[in-house]
Amino acid sequence: MERYAENFSLWAEECVKVIDKESGREVPFRLNAPQRRVAALMEKQRRARLPVRVILLKARQWGGSTLVQVYMAWMQLVVRRGWNSVTCAHVKDAAGSIRGMYTRLLRCYPPELKPGKPKDWELVPYEKSASVGYVTARDCQVAIATALSPNAVRGSNFAMAHLSEVAFWGDGDAGTAEEIVRTVSGSVLRCPDSVIVMESTANGKENYFYEEWKRAVSGKSDKLAVFVPWHEIELYRRPVTRAETGRLLASLDDYERALLERGVELEAVAWYHDKRKEYQSHEAMMAEFPSTAEEAFSTSRQPVFAPETVPAAEEKVSAPAAQLAVFIPGEGKRPHVLAEFALRPRLVVVSEMEMAVPLGEAVNRAGRLQRAAGRPLMVVENAAPEERTHARWCSAALAEAGASLVYDEEDRPWFAPDTDVLSEWIDILNALLRDGEVVEKEDVRSLYAGFRFAAPWLAPRIVARLAAAFYRRSGGGATDYDSLL
Repeated sequence: MERYAENFSLWAEECVKVIDKESGREVPFRLNAPQRRVAALMEKQRRARLPVRVILLKARQWGGSTLVQVYMAWMQLVVRRGWNSVTCAHVKDAAGSIRGMYTRLLRCYPPELKPGKPKDWELVPYEKSASVGYVTARDCQVAIATALSPNAVRGSNFAMAHLSEVAFWGDGDAGTAEEIVRTVSGSVLRCPDSVIVMESTANGKENYFYEEWKRAVSGKSDKLAVFVPWHEIELYRRPVTRAETGRLLASLDDYERALLERGVELEAVAWYHDKRKEYQSHEAMMAEFPSTAEEAFSTSRQPVFAPETVPAAEEKVSAPAAQLAVFIPGEGKRPHVLAEFALRPRLVVVSEMEMAVPLGEAVNRAGRLQRAAGRPLMVVENAAPEERTHARWCSAALAEAGASLVYDEEDRPWFAPDTDVLSEWIDILNALLRDGEVVEKEDVRSLYAGFRFAAPWLAPRIVARLAAAFYRRSGGGATDYDSLL
């Protein structure tokens, strides 16, 4: 334990298991390059006996949130006893994922490091609280809240706080977000070994997170500003042969040559050069893969779907046989959506309806449609934070009635896309749109323009298209476009 107390990355690799996104298997948590850099910065503060204070501007697909969670778990399980933590996520699904990660960490933790009773090393409710877990062996609380219900953890005594996707708190309203931040992290003492990490992807410049980032960059904040550019992420590389080098260098534009001059590796620039071909504009590419913090904030308000790629209505298109149905239960006052899609050779919206009927009747209609046509049915959860979700119940009722359902990677008969999965679905649909592989029978430009990544529940018809595009790409509608991405 003394060895692990002095070496976070060693402890993470030897004692922590995480889910590998490609294989879906539990694997040792080996820090990648960005994670090593951020962990080193936090450790530099901690070893200097300073409070750990970081504001982290995230790029995609490098595991920033996972790093923060594992670092706080290390503090609780190895470094300090009785060191309570709180995590406030943007939405309920993200909060649930965080709790699941901690539960997995304890379950996979080496037995020789868990003296005492096995139950003492489980995350159990603290004084019957649904929002606060407790690890008896370490006498520590693990609290989970969302930006819509921060008062659930008000008044508690915390030593660490992880504030996730802050740019989206309060729908970007700076005053509301600031109040949430004070509510969640106000009880964290400013003392050695205390931790506050505020992290987010960019969401434009009109919000609290951007203002706090500017304060940190100028040295006026207590937080260290950290940005991870795309080219620091090892995933974004491709091999370059010696024979190809001259031709590649000749094809680079001024922006890409400037990257090389700044020290970005040729293999990373080669990947960037190829990836840009998928986007209508360089601004759209920078929005997804910013090279600097300034790019991230300036381009993050780019529309999710470029207006020029949205197909015009084809009223006279012959109605092909539908090969997939997607059912999205409505939440709150929003209607249920039931849509049918042809998948090949193009993705065609065959029919769709919004149903302002009781949930049971909507499920019955979806079941009757599936059984009559014999095509698979995807049930997709699309609820706003803190709303009651019905996808699980709906899929169980449909399965009992004999419907043929599509199963997700966790073998569940419904889909609950988190932000990473939703981002993947968006990439797939965008690729189809750019190649003219989507057919619409009505003018849906306003539908696409109104889609917000931070609030997909406001556009269930677009979410149905995202689900159909994913199903097509994953093999359900096998075509030459299986290698589209």
